[in-house]
Amino acid sequence: MDVFTKSYLRANVVAWLPVGQGDSVLYIGKEDVVAAKLREMSADVVCAADAAEGFLARQFDYVVCLGNMGRAGLQDFYGCLKDTGKLVLAAENAYGLKFLAGAKGIGEKGYFGAVEGSLDASGVIKEELSEGLFAAGFLAWEFFYPFPDYAFAMSIYSDAYLPKAGELIDQVGNFEAERLVLFDESKAADALVARGKFGEFSNAFLVVAGKGEACPVVNDAGEKILFVKFSNDRGITRNIRTYITESEDGKRHLVKMAETNAADAQIANMVKMSDVLAKLYADSKFSVNECRVRRDASAGKGCLQKDAAGEACLQENASLRGQSAEFAYLNGQTMEGVLDGMLSRGEFDGAAGLLSDILSEILKCREQKEFCMSEEFRRVFGDVKLPEGLMASFASDIDMILSNILVDGEGGWTLIDYEWSFHFPIPLHFLLYRCIRYYVDTTEMRKKLCASRFYQKAGITEQELLAYGEMEEAFQAYVLDGHIPLRQLYREYGKPAYHISSLLNIADEQERRRALQVYFDRGNGFSEEESVLYRSKALDGTYHLQIPVGEDVKGIRIDPGSQACTVEMKRLCFLPCRAGVMDFISNGHKLAEDMYLFDTDDPNILLTQLPGTEATLVLDLRIDSMSLAAAEWIAPKIDAKYRLKKMWKK
Repeated sequence: MDVFTKSYLRANVVAWLPVGQGDSVLYIGKEDVVAAKLREMSADVVCAADAAEGFLARQFDYVVCLGNMGRAGLQDFYGCLKDTGKLVLAAENAYGLKFLAGAKGIGEKGYFGAVEGSLDASGVIKEELSEGLFAAGFLAWEFFYPFPDYAFAMSIYSDAYLPKAGELIDQVGNFEAERLVLFDESKAADALVARGKFGEFSNAFLVVAGKGEACPVVNDAGEKILFVKFSNDRGITRNIRTYITESEDGKRHLVKMAETNAADAQIANMVKMSDVLAKLYADSKFSVNECRVRRDASAGKGCLQKDAAGEACLQENASLRGQSAEFAYLNGQTMEGVLDGMLSRGEFDGAAGLLSDILSEILKCREQKEFCMSEEFRRVFGDVKLPEGLMASFASDIDMILSNILVDGEGGWTLIDYEWSFHFPIPLHFLLYRCIRYYVDTTEMRKKLCASRFYQKAGITEQELLAYGEMEEAFQAYVLDGHIPLRQLYREYGKPAYHISSLLNIADEQERRRALQVYFDRGNGFSEEESVLYRSKALDGTYHLQIPVGEDVKGIRIDPGSQACTVEMKRLCFLPCRAGVMDFISNGHKLAEDMYLFDTDDPNILLTQLPGTEATLVLDLRIDSMSLAAAEWIAPKIDAKYRLKKMWKK
């Protein structure tokens, strides 16, 4: 299965563009999932290996090139565009964070090619793209930043809407080639965001350029698109998309829409639950971000309204049929960010107190009754065994986690995302469980709050914890609805990722086992006190040593490591001798000329013929470790063959 090329998520990078059925599109590429998506969006799509193959005589509304320009140049793209047309160009950033961390660029064989300026590297920098566009005749362009890259864009940022700390955590795995992991990219991304450097180190660029002096990407309502988030790596009936747009008056809009008609009910449920949750939590500190029907087929098209006919439609079949929902665009900080800030400042008691307050407010919903399991509940959460006496309301937002609670400048709390709300009873303790689990158990800093402490304080029993774990698994399966997410595909088809800490631990352990120890007998036998430990300066286990030997030394023992191994003895002699291997006694087996096999975890070489004066022992050898079981299997065969060979010579 070629996950890298066949996943429909690869089309996200173009799916957000306002391409209409009447627009003509030139796609620089073959018939793939991106081409298929463009054909859904437009009735006039031409695929070409590059723009230079006979299409210069025709001009298009859009030219789309995703990382592979072929023989074409930016001048060719310019010639293929109408005066009002747009070039959509994706490229890897030569200094993208993941490439600095050890990922290979698409099609690259070696590491750090773009960073080192290799000629075959595909990465570029913003200045190079800008200079090239200007030289080709383009007068205006806008940079977007697909995350984690343009191949699997799950979010698309712009200079007008940059990521916030904690958002850049969903790093998609590497499918093309193995990679190194030199540092924690999520932490590094947060640091870049805090320092205002995200745009310079984004993994990829997506540039929209035009011939005119302005080329904003706008929807059908004339609103400029600032940000897009794809929530479409799940079941087809759950796949949605989120836009943040800006109208000419500077007002920003947050719009959610279904990816296809199959997910219309997902949007309709949010609209319906807006009023339900507002009434449920009227006695708490929570307010609920208002959600209204937006009658259009794409984000920003048409006008905002919620008339009686629309309400009736929602109540009857919960379907918006291609319409979308708009939430109020709010400013503030998520509760997750607030608590993180407190913990980073060492305000442990304050953070614990605030989390307790949040849990208490979640329990303040109206119309509580003893929980009774329904068939709707079983369909989503499974037929789990729960204790009696649990309280529930007739509806619930199970996703009241801290990242979905916004704190405004006046300290008000607003539920900003309630996609996973259900109109049937769910134990309120399950809401508390998810709030605790998805905050306290996610980072080392947060784990200091101790989840078990909050479960106990909330009255959540061990029986409940087991049941809620099962409910969470069932819920995740409900969300996926048979879909295999990219994270699971990566586990099955992804290439290895070698973490530097693991590699260093392996190297350190290997070098520890291959450490060479030289013991000196000065009349009292061999001891640890009378020994010197050497470590190889090379990872291949080679040693080039000149060891001073005193005149009082009666014997020398050389231990080539502390596990079974082979030793290639290149030089073992006392100066002034410049070459050769002197006679020695060992517990090894001669494998070949100057090659010995040691089938023991305590290999040793004993030198008994010493100069008797101060001297220098020259030691050139290479140690290759192996398993004891393999060495024990090989050794008898080597000795038997060696003995027969000696007999034949006689």
